[in-house]
This record gives sequence, C-alpha cells and structure tokens, in this order.
Amino acid sequence: MTTDSSAYLDVPTLAVLVGGMVVAVACLLAGLNGRAPGKVTVGLTLLLQAGVVAYCGSYLGRQLGGAAPVGPGWELWAYLVTILLLPALALVWAQQEPTRWSTFVLAVAAFTVAVMAARTAQIWYGLGTSA
Repeated sequence: MTTDSSAYLDVPTLAVLVGGMVVAVACLLAGLNGRAPGKVTVGLTLLLQAGVVAYCGSYLGRQLGGAAPVGPGWELWAYLVTILLLPALALVWAQQEPTRWSTFVLAVAAFTVAVMAARTAQIWYGLGTSA
C-alpha cells in the first residue's frame, strides 16, 4: 500500500482516464447541440474501446506475469469486464437508436469507463480496500 493517494495513476490508467473524459465531453457537447451519433462521436468511442481492450490486456499480462492485485481479484475483474463491455454496448445502442439521446448514452458510457478505470487501479494497488 502506498502513502501517496495519486500513486495508482500509472500511464495506462491515466490514458484511459483522460481519454474517457475527452470522449465524454465531446459526446456531451454533440448531444447538447442536438446531434445524433456521427463519425466523430462513434469514432472517438471506438478509439476508447480499443484503449480499454489494451488496458484490460495490461492487467491480464500483469497477472499472467505473476503479479497480483492488493485488493480483491474478483472485484478487479468485475470492473475490467464491465468497462470492456460499456463502450461496445453503448455503440450498439447508438446504432439501433440514432437520436441525440444515443449521443448522451455514449457520453455516459465514456465517463463511466474513465471512473471505473481509475477504480481498477485503486483495487490493484490496494487503495480504498480493507485488504
């Protein structure tokens, strides 16, 4: 366990955290302007999905390499599977219902991914757990 509360913000976590927030703001602005999901919002969400796949792969690689989370492993993987599914499901929603509200769904999914990615790192390093 570390004493610095921001020590868990490693490069992959920061990338997903910042990327998710950027996508969320872009989708929010597009939705507020009445735009249905378009090339920019869908493209950014696809890019976020690719980043999340790499992020989950980094945790898989850590565990296969012999490292283990300080917090509960089941909780870590529950978060990782959820953030892996969120952008994909939001994209399906946006495709099935191409209205401005789907753009808000993309924004909420991106924001949720960013927050949950930070939480996965906290679980990995043992912040906010009783372990």
